[in-house]
Amino acid sequence: MERHELELGLLNDVSSRDTRDTKSLLESDIDLECDRLPHDNCSSLVSRLGKFHLAIILSTFVLCFGCLAFLTFIWVADLRNTVWLGIVLVGWTTRSVTISTLIIRWATAAQATTCTSILAAMLFVSGEVPLPAAAALSTMRFENTGPWSLLLSMRVEWRWRSSPVGLLAFFLSFTTLALQFSSSALLSQVGIASLPVRKTIPRTYYAADPAGQSFRSQDISLVSYIDTTPIEYPAFAEWISLGDVSNFSTPHGEVRPNTDRGIRDTGTVMRAFLPIRDAVERSVLTEYQGYGTVVDSRVVCMKPNLTDVVYSAGDGYRLTGLADIHTKPRAHLRRVDYINSSDTSYAFDCGFAAAGRYTDTQIWPITLCRGRYRGSKQGIFSAMDPMGQEEAGETYLLINATLKETITDFDDSDVWETLSLTSSDYTPTLHVTAQLTLCMAAFEAQDMKIHASRRLPVTHEPVLAWDTTTGAYNTTNVLRQLGTSSSLQERGIFQLAPRSWQWQDRPWSVLLTSGTFSTTSALMRIRDRMYTRMMNGAQYVVFAQMVTTTGNPAVALQAYFTTLCAIAYYDRIVMFDTAAPSTRVSLVQVTRPLGWTGYIMVTSVLVVHLILVMLVTLAFRRAGKLSRIGNAWSSVSQLFGPATADWIRDTGAVDDKTVKKWLKMEGRHGTLVQVQEIEDRVLIASKEKRS
Repeated sequence: MERHELELGLLNDVSSRDTRDTKSLLESDIDLECDRLPHDNCSSLVSRLGKFHLAIILSTFVLCFGCLAFLTFIWVADLRNTVWLGIVLVGWTTRSVTISTLIIRWATAAQATTCTSILAAMLFVSGEVPLPAAAALSTMRFENTGPWSLLLSMRVEWRWRSSPVGLLAFFLSFTTLALQFSSSALLSQVGIASLPVRKTIPRTYYAADPAGQSFRSQDISLVSYIDTTPIEYPAFAEWISLGDVSNFSTPHGEVRPNTDRGIRDTGTVMRAFLPIRDAVERSVLTEYQGYGTVVDSRVVCMKPNLTDVVYSAGDGYRLTGLADIHTKPRAHLRRVDYINSSDTSYAFDCGFAAAGRYTDTQIWPITLCRGRYRGSKQGIFSAMDPMGQEEAGETYLLINATLKETITDFDDSDVWETLSLTSSDYTPTLHVTAQLTLCMAAFEAQDMKIHASRRLPVTHEPVLAWDTTTGAYNTTNVLRQLGTSSSLQERGIFQLAPRSWQWQDRPWSVLLTSGTFSTTSALMRIRDRMYTRMMNGAQYVVFAQMVTTTGNPAVALQAYFTTLCAIAYYDRIVMFDTAAPSTRVSLVQVTRPLGWTGYIMVTSVLVVHLILVMLVTLAFRRAGKLSRIGNAWSSVSQLFGPATADWIRDTGAVDDKTVKKWLKMEGRHGTLVQVQEIEDRVLIASKEKRS
């Protein structure tokens, strides 16, 4: 029995010895194998950063500068840049800003995490890491959520030597978080604005071909627009001559406005109608180049010389007689009638209205009457007529009459002839005071190339609105547009560029032209009885208000004739069958940058952020070969150093708070650790320990 136990003991000793020998052999084999493993002894910046993090830093710099340059382009460029114009016209401004800021946010966040790893590595190299935070900061060298995680891990453990790293982490946190709101900051400065955009229309229908079916199907002498209520008052283009017929450089027939004694002359006023049917499209138009219909709208009114005047009231108020002029206006023409060549009197037979006791006398009871010349016709000719081919325009009579019993204001200017009239064919006898003025018009039209433009902001086309409180039309905006006392911008109309207005080849009869067809043909239906209730109420109130407010019958008649021409033009625009290219500049509602505050803020923060990233990278370059990031195993293995070897194995089942309590109980809570090279190994050791 004793021998058996002795044998077992010897066997156990041999077994134990064999086990120890085997373990020693394995350990030496492992050490020998580890010695044969490749070691990275490179201390270059590329090796310490790692290719991935280096690519992150370089690529994000490129992305940030690219996005910043693109956003600057969006904010700085204007409609002269076709690329920028294309972006805003297709509505990509908001999307471009959103996508650019998304890239910036992603790129700066990636930079921030890389910089956090670098800052953590720099703290370990400098030996400014408190032992309780060593595990957290060591893993941050491989992976982290941003610089704020470094601040939270260090908390109040920052010291004087580590303060630069803390400041870098703080400012990186601020810039990274602030740039997360870059999209909101930039989009707050983006809004809807009107942008003048030029476009070319290959086919713009501007006229009716006299040989076409549209022209032939219409008998222009039978169409009347004097009973049509204007739906709108379209904006037209206007040019006023400042020339003088006595000046040889002034084109033939052009005269300037004149208000000499006994005369009111609008001067040569060219008004062009634009071949754009849609009112909304006209309202956003700022420039037009192409064909349009130009009308010479000159009107001159003079104090007449009246003879053989007869007033009757039996069948409505009626006035007959002859009228002639004392002074010939500029660009005056007399066409001799060889049968009765010496007679230039204008015969009239006009029905009229007079203001009575119960009549609203806020506006004059104006009557427009058309007569005829008994002998030689006289009138003013258009500036469109070439020399030797002049044709006298039409003549009209305006009457302002008031019953004697009614107190009202009369025009005391010298352009009116005042008559006191008594009827002999009506009982009781009606006494009327009437004022008359003789007006000559040079309304002639032709289609020609024009250039019309107007300044911003654009005033919308006026509409004649009914005011229910006063029971009358509100004519303020319409009178402003058709009058001449305000600027073109205030009137909402276009500036017509000067050019030669004369016919290149004047037809033998302008009645057979598209210009007459679409505009001035409307004036052919002027009758000898045109006053309130005998013509369209909307047309009449503008005409009468213009005479009353301006005291200038020439401007009032010009406004009324312009209205008739506009009604005819936009009524017949659908019949146009002659087309040519045109260029238009219209206001387009686009989304574009309107302010600079958001852009300046985002740009400033981004630049500061990029500078911080550069500073962190440069500081890491000088931190030494032991500062490495992006390596998970080294980040973990370095924790098993002299400073942690005696207690780190016990932390596997406890939380961080417990570990901190242990360290505080052992008085190691304030111990600073750093990465050191110990026995050819890189480990985390206490700062004061050197080997």
